[in-house]
Formats: sequence, structure tokens, C-alpha cells
Amino acid sequence: MKKIITCILFFVVTGILHAQIVDSIWVKANSLYASGDYREAITYYNMIEASGEVSADLFYNIGNAYFKQNIVSKAILYYERAIKLRPGDADISHNLALANAMTVDKIEAVPEFFVFTWIKNIRSGADTDTWAWLSIIFFTLGLLLFGLFLFAHHIALRKFSFFLSILILLGSINCGIFAYYQKKELHDTSAAIITPAVITVKSSPDTSGKDLFILHEGTKVTILETLGEWQCIKLADGKQGWILKFAAEII
Repeated sequence: MKKIITCILFFVVTGILHAQIVDSIWVKANSLYASGDYREAITYYNMIEASGEVSADLFYNIGNAYFKQNIVSKAILYYERAIKLRPGDADISHNLALANAMTVDKIEAVPEFFVFTWIKNIRSGADTDTWAWLSIIFFTLGLLLFGLFLFAHHIALRKFSFFLSILILLGSINCGIFAYYQKKELHDTSAAIITPAVITVKSSPDTSGKDLFILHEGTKVTILETLGEWQCIKLADGKQGWILKFAAEII
């Protein structure tokens, strides 16, 4: 029993000390950022990232520090990471749009059916946890209304509670689906950002492959396949080709 208590105390104390250290590094990094020492601020922010204590605020600040130094590719990379954790955030979206406007490659995405775009915009308005909680709340409310339908004496009240419970339960299902897809996107490792200033996209995973087109830093790509040191990528306009792995950093 003593060993168990000792282990518990050890982990509690370790956790507290870890949190205090991370907090002190966070304060130091923010102080450096405020004073304009963006490069050193990134060093401290990266310490927090390496510790595993990641958050949308951390990635957003790192993105801002890179943006202040005109390192567009890294700014976009961290803004994209921030918005994965906090979709729909106006400040992150605004800064990401500013950074994207500074990229050389202006790639037009393949048009999609407007309904799909509308659904994606709604889904991106909240994170996974929010959609999950909404699903639980709506489900509980729907069950209560269905119970009212079963036990109410007035016909009008029974009809009203029945149809309203069906609508709310459907809303619960939709919120659950949104939560699932938001979680899926959160753990997706196929999206990446081109980090070198310029790269050449090849027709095959070989340096002797035909040059297809060039890409510049900050361009967002989707990784379709990895073969050794090469990756097959796809652009928003549908173009595909092969690049070396070092050229794209996973969001």
C-alpha cells in the first residue's frame, strides 16, 4: 500500500512540476515575442511543443512568430496546425489567409457541389468535443421529449413532443457525425506544407524522372503515397507528382 501511495504522490508532484516548468517557459516565450525577439521566442515555444503540451494557442503564437520573420511556409504550417485544434477560430483563419496570400503558387481547387461546401463550413464551426457534447445533449433532450410523448395525456402535446423529439434526435445524429469527421481530420496525416523555397515535382519517384512542374514554399499538398524517400502528392487542382520527403512537412 505504501508503494502505491508513493507512486501516486510521485506522479502528482512530477505532473505539478512539469506544469510549472511549461508555464514558466510559456511566459518567457511570450515575453520574447512581445519584445520582438521572434527567433528566440520560437526556440522557447518549440520546447513546449517538444514536451507534448500542444494547443491551438501555442501553434498560433509560433505561426505569428514565423510570420513576423516572413517565413511564410512555417507560418502557414503552424496556422494550419492551430486551426485543426480550434476550427472556426476567426483570428487563426484571418492570419492563415494573410499568409496564404503571400505564397507564389495560386492553385484553384477543383469545384465541389455547393451542399458539400456548406456542410463542411458548418462542421468546421466547432471542434470534436463541442460536437460530441452537443450530440449527447440533443440525444438526452430527444429521449425526454419522447418520454413526454409516451406519457402525455393531451393529443396535441403528444404530437408536438413526438415530432420535436424526432427532429432533435436527428440533430443528435448529425452532431455525432460531425464529431466523427472532425476527429478524423484532427488525426489526419496526409495534409502537408511545402517548406523549401522551390521544389521540382517529378513524374516518378526518381531523380531521373520527368520534371512535371515546380512548387514554392507554403503550398498545401495531400500526400497520397510514400515510397522510400519519395512521396506522391496531390494538389487542390488535382495535379499529382513525386517529391522528396524532406520537402513537405506534415500539418
